[in-house]
Amino acid sequence: MSKTQIKKIGNSFGILLNDEILQLMDIHANDEVEITVENRILIISPVNEKERERKITKAVQNTFKKRKSAYQRLAEGV
Repeated sequence: MSKTQIKKIGNSFGILLNDEILQLMDIHANDEVEITVENRILIISPVNEKERERKITKAVQNTFKKRKSAYQRLAEGV
């Protein structure tokens, strides 16, 4: 376990992560990460682009499936 402080950076706040933590997570400066909070616990996860693309595709497909009749009516000009 490692400790760090929350620092004020302009109008935002940041958490400084040392190289050891970045290496353990296999992330680098400027990499995109997902941040979630569960039961007041901050979780930082590397973004897997293939998984992200799969989730977006699935969400779009579900939306089209759920709203299929509305899209058909729009296409027909009803």
